[in-house]
This record gives sequence, structure tokens and C-alpha cells, in this order.
Amino acid sequence: MHKVKHGVSCAGCPHRAAYIACKEALGRGKKKVICGNAGCSATGYMHPAATTCTGGEEALLSRYKQEVPNDGTVDQPAVEACIHFALDTEVAADDAPRHFAGLAAEGAVTILAVMVSSRAFLGAEAIEGLCQHTVEDLCIDDVVAVDPLDTLACTDILHDMLERPGVHAVAFCSPCVQLQGDRAPEPVDIDRIACVGCHRCKQITGCPALVFAPPAYTVDADVCAGCDLCTSFCRTHVIYSPRVRIAPAERCEMRYQAATSHS
Repeated sequence: MHKVKHGVSCAGCPHRAAYIACKEALGRGKKKVICGNAGCSATGYMHPAATTCTGGEEALLSRYKQEVPNDGTVDQPAVEACIHFALDTEVAADDAPRHFAGLAAEGAVTILAVMVSSRAFLGAEAIEGLCQHTVEDLCIDDVVAVDPLDTLACTDILHDMLERPGVHAVAFCSPCVQLQGDRAPEPVDIDRIACVGCHRCKQITGCPALVFAPPAYTVDADVCAGCDLCTSFCRTHVIYSPRVRIAPAERCEMRYQAATSHS
């Protein structure tokens, strides 16, 4: 299992997948912001953009560290669209209503992206309770739970929310890879003969399991957690997963089974 580094997302971290999905759905623009905390208790605070940065939080350039827009009002939000990342433990905390009281003033559309990955939220009942708390106590219009590693489902949900003014929430539900231990899914493999070395997989995901060994990429099997995120971004389709014929919902269930049995 990959050793945790302060300020650097592990291979297979679901927070990385959530950020990529949000970034793809939101697009670019001066009035579009992704902010908040996408770290965890082990890595410490991490700006969401740092999850895909090879060097993590320390290496992330300041121009990518968008801050929470706090100069708006409910009638005149600060930006066009804001996706505010938060940890499940932060949202579940007693002071969460006060901490997230300004969401409506952040963007004309604000999405609270909740990283539901800690040990306390491995069960369906705990996740449902957190979602209910998010709507009722944080004054969120609606909340949808989704597997962050199901890229197509994430894209559809985020696009729908970004088209509707108001404050929404997405609970990105997938267990921390460290909780899965040695029961994590098998690693992916790369066809080094067919790989063209375009760097796209690494540039998009920043995953530490992807290693460039000229002229092509390879996978560090000791680091890879089998999340399959990189397979979604290989244009030449040379990253192979043992789970290629398994539906996203079943893959997600495999990760939860690994986490609960290891815990």
C-alpha cells in the first residue's frame, strides 16, 4: 500500500476523481471557482487542485489556489458558479451550519462537494444520514450521492446542477484507499509497446502510480490501488483494467467491501 505523504493525494484517492469531474463539468472562466478542502486527516489540508498536482499542495502554483469567494451576498453572489469542497467530517461537525452559512453568497450556482470517504461513513445508513443533515441543517436545496470514480454519472449530475441557480450538494461516496489496505482491487496495466507517451493520463490525474519510463508509461503495481481512473483518459486505450467488464456500481461495491473487511 502506498505510504501517505503530507499534502499529496494517494493513488486511488477518490478526492482526486471528484476534483477531475468537477473541473471537467465547470470549465474555465474568471467567474468559475473551485475551492475548499479536498485533503484528509492523513494528508492534511489540500486545495482541490492539488489532488492532481504531482507534487501535491506544496508544488501547486498560487494561481491555481482559488480561494473561497466571500465578497458576495445572497442577492449578488460573488461569482457565476462555485464548487466548494469539504470533508465529510467537516460537514457532519456541530459547527457546520455556521461554517457553511455563506454558500448562497458564493455563487449564483453553488455546489457543496462533500468528500464522503472516511471510516465513519462506510455504511449506507451513515451516508444517508449525512445527506439528510446536509439538506436540513445546511439549507441546501438538494443533494445527490454518486461514486466519484463513475465519471459519466458524475458529469451528468454536475452538468444538471450547474444549470440550476441555487445551492446544491454532491456527496462523492467512495472509501479512502487507505481503508482498503491490501484488499484494494488489482492494479491496472499499460501496454508499453502501444503507449505513445503522450502524458495525458499523468497530466490529468497526477496519479503517483503512473511512471514515465521513456519512451512510454508504466504502472507501479505496488502503488496502484486499482481505481481505474486513468483508463478514462487514455486516448489510445492502452491502459488495461481487470475490471473492464464490471459495471461502475459493482466496482464501487468492491471498494466498500475491501474497506469494511479491512477495517
